[in-house]
Amino acid sequence: MFDPDATRYLMLRSTPMPSDTIIEDYISAGWLLSQMDKAGGRHAYQYIQGRAVTVGLDTMSFKKPVHIGDLVSFYTEIAGLGRSSLVVKVESWALRRGGAAAEKVTEGYFAFVAIDENRRPAEIANRKAEGISGYKQKRLICPDTSQPIERIADNLSMRMIPMPRDINHMGDIFGGWILSNMDLAGAKAAELHADCFAVTVGIESMNFHKPVFVGDEVSFYTRILRIGKTSIAVKVETWARRRDNSSTEERVTEGIFTYVSVDTDKKPSLVKTKL
Repeated sequence: MFDPDATRYLMLRSTPMPSDTIIEDYISAGWLLSQMDKAGGRHAYQYIQGRAVTVGLDTMSFKKPVHIGDLVSFYTEIAGLGRSSLVVKVESWALRRGGAAAEKVTEGYFAFVAIDENRRPAEIANRKAEGISGYKQKRLICPDTSQPIERIADNLSMRMIPMPRDINHMGDIFGGWILSNMDLAGAKAAELHADCFAVTVGIESMNFHKPVFVGDEVSFYTRILRIGKTSIAVKVETWARRRDNSSTEERVTEGIFTYVSVDTDKKPSLVKTKL
């Protein structure tokens, strides 16, 4: 049973399969992001006792890889509370096949907003504190609706149409589906630019502006922001063309993903291509 007074809660436990890999037995960061969003969203839903939507991801780090057959546990705790928003810290721990102890592989802070039946922000009735654990949430970047929003340009990395299997319990497309595909688009952009294999090591920021629905045409645009000795930072924007209004696209999410170039031995390698 869910205990809203518990400090840390085992919200989800899962084992990745071969279909979740990116190379050999390495599990994609997108799978982890999807599961973490699901765990954080479930905690938010149970704490609020109502609907909650993902609005941001603040500071995400990937410490160690996950492999096929690992038993991955997702622990959650409330890290910050506002009138209608809450931040959930999500940690992923992997028990290796044949291993004796689990080790932490990822952690991140997911921001959610409580909404009513009209999808408007709703006050959280049972909130008990402002800013649990001393967490200081960064200001979420919201689009300036008074001015047209320009796409980050030219580089279309992927285009997909979400299906009914990708929806959450509210009928929107699951935030984890968007996160997973943004990570794939960013990784592909990094690999094409630097001619290397890239693995995700972190997310600097992520903001969800609008929901995505079944049948929308969803496009993922990328831009290389900076390149280090072994790392590449990629901005990823998600734009949706609605089923009932195919004349225009609107931005629904954006984020900055960091990747590291690795060689055939899966060790960091120098990035030869520069901006």
